[in-house]
Amino acid sequence: MKSLPVFMYHHINRHRGDLVTLSPEDFENHLRFLKEGGIETFFLDEAVRILEGQKDLSRPAVVLTFDDGHLDNWVYAFPLLKKYRAKATIFVVTSWMGDGEKRENTDGPPEKVPSIPTHREVKRQAEKGSDTVALRWAEAKVMEEGGLVDIQSHTHFHNDYFAGKERDWHLDGNRKNEMILDLKQSKELIEQRLGKRCRFLSWPWGKYDHEAIAAAKSIGFEAMVTTEKGVNFPGSDITEIKRVVAKSGDPRWFRRRVQIYSHRALGQIYSRVAGKI
Repeated sequence: MKSLPVFMYHHINRHRGDLVTLSPEDFENHLRFLKEGGIETFFLDEAVRILEGQKDLSRPAVVLTFDDGHLDNWVYAFPLLKKYRAKATIFVVTSWMGDGEKRENTDGPPEKVPSIPTHREVKRQAEKGSDTVALRWAEAKVMEEGGLVDIQSHTHFHNDYFAGKERDWHLDGNRKNEMILDLKQSKELIEQRLGKRCRFLSWPWGKYDHEAIAAAKSIGFEAMVTTEKGVNFPGSDITEIKRVVAKSGDPRWFRRRVQIYSHRALGQIYSRVAGKI
């Protein structure tokens, strides 16, 4: 049976070798492979219809997702998405987003392209309350209007509401209401500022449990993506969509992952046995 690979990105910028970062050339390698191979890119609404059996996966396809909503998604990633007519979902941390006019990106004069900080500096600035290192609402609106970007939620504050050790964490009962308010604020801001429905959620650090899923569904989130690698196929749980970390720009690496995770049995074996992507 066919499955639908979902890839996870964060930064696209010139800080080669930085955490969760691919260079623009690396990202372009991925997009070029998809275009030349005739592989479609889907938004999550299309992916959900496939997973729920409402739409056939009749030809090869992938889902491209970005977490956090960094400035470089506008500066470097968006012009490449336009060049290759590829769709991507960007999960934004809404408290990091600012107002103001859209900035230049690589579609404009090179001398006007804003400086992009390292991942560590982004985190430091975001913690201080700076809104200069993430997308602005004006930029998000332009990307949405272009029809190639879908803005969805990565929460409002990017806080950790869970207790316990890795893969054994659980929602802290004392912080459940705080988490619900966080999710509501993010969802409502996206809907108000962009004039659309916010239906999908990406959990910060991939932390969630069944209680958190139930809370998110009660607010109106229909599907959620995880940081767990694996395959997605008709009948898969849309509240636990698996993703593959896009950690290499080598087109051979990317081609192989697309092939592996487009095949249900092969993807399941690879995720369980190889374990490292």
